[in-house]
Amino acid sequence: MIFCSLFLLSHSIYAATLEECKTMSLRNSKLLESYKNLIKANIYVYRKDQSALFPQFSGFYQPDYVQYSDHVDFARHGWRDKVAATMSIDIQKILANYPQLSKEEIEKSKLIKKIAENEIEKNLTQNYYRLYILLKKKSYSTDAQSYFIEHIKDIDKLKSKGVDVKLDSIRARVQLKSLYISIGNVNQEVTNTLIALNSMMNTQYKEADFSMMDTPDIATIETDQTIFNENVPEASIKSSYIEDVEKSIPQRIAGLEQSKLDEVDVKSAQEKYRQSKYYYLPLLQGGFEHNIHTIDPAIETDRAFISLNFDIFDFGQKANEGRQLKYSYESKKNLFDESQRKLKVQIDQLITEIENIQTTYKNASDNMRSAEEALDTAKDYYQGGKIKETDLLSIFLEYMNAKDQNYEILYSFLSKKAELDSIVRGAQ
Repeated sequence: MIFCSLFLLSHSIYAATLEECKTMSLRNSKLLESYKNLIKANIYVYRKDQSALFPQFSGFYQPDYVQYSDHVDFARHGWRDKVAATMSIDIQKILANYPQLSKEEIEKSKLIKKIAENEIEKNLTQNYYRLYILLKKKSYSTDAQSYFIEHIKDIDKLKSKGVDVKLDSIRARVQLKSLYISIGNVNQEVTNTLIALNSMMNTQYKEADFSMMDTPDIATIETDQTIFNENVPEASIKSSYIEDVEKSIPQRIAGLEQSKLDEVDVKSAQEKYRQSKYYYLPLLQGGFEHNIHTIDPAIETDRAFISLNFDIFDFGQKANEGRQLKYSYESKKNLFDESQRKLKVQIDQLITEIENIQTTYKNASDNMRSAEEALDTAKDYYQGGKIKETDLLSIFLEYMNAKDQNYEILYSFLSKKAELDSIVRGAQ
């Protein structure tokens, strides 16, 4: 029993780490399992297409019962047996390197799986740190609730002594109810975030299982860093953050996984167009027949043949298909350029947002420290009889709001950074 309790305790603490949560979400993802099977299926399609390049052999044995009539003998009849073997070679598929298309599909399915992994890690990270922020807010909101209740008791004591504190009592209770509403909203969001996390990890963890969460590293909020050019010494960064990133994006943008996926689509369209140029090549066939015995002297005993088969009446259709594939390839190239442009804009916008959050977070931290200083001063004033309970509680609420704002900005930074990390992870 003691062993089980220790196991469950260690399991809950271990499971609450960000890396372990990522591992579980990746391991239990049915979407990734689907992509793994898709990769395997595409590998076998490629192997099948490779086998199409080898000569294809077929053979048959054909027994026929026949009857012949001529002016000499009206009823010659009996069995005519034939054994035949045929070999065919698809010149079109050999010269066009037919399996190349299915090979591109393997690469495409691998990239789709990798992008899905990054998306899962991003969503898990965002929800994990969202829960971290919410549990922090819930903790200090619960402490604030106790703080309010104690001061309301002090107000009620004054009332029992005959002091007119009706307005103070109403104001304090209104503030407490507002705090209750805030706590209720936080509790609901905690529940929703836990549902999301459990869904991604396929687990049934409770709030208590996240009592020891990883503390986010906020050092990057306080310093300017280059995202794409890690080799530039921090001390030499004199240009603005965005300007420095702008210089390095063109060298890194092609290495992003989304860029690689878009490029595979272009290559596939190009390959289809290239292969269409071989549509007019014939099918080469050769064969051998041997008639085991026959009662018809007009039928030869052995026959060998070779042939080239052209689909003459299909030329127009093939020509139109080739033109269609040409314009489809040109369209894919245009879409690729547009995708690169949008990807660069998305990254620029994320970096700009992160840079703005850095400034906002510094201001919010300064504001929280000022609010905390004001609260400490208000406590001194209250103890000295200079302000009333309601004034102290109002200043306490201002401190709570400043703290909430600081944590929300912290989450905004963590969320945006997780999004940016998901995009650029493949290029590292």
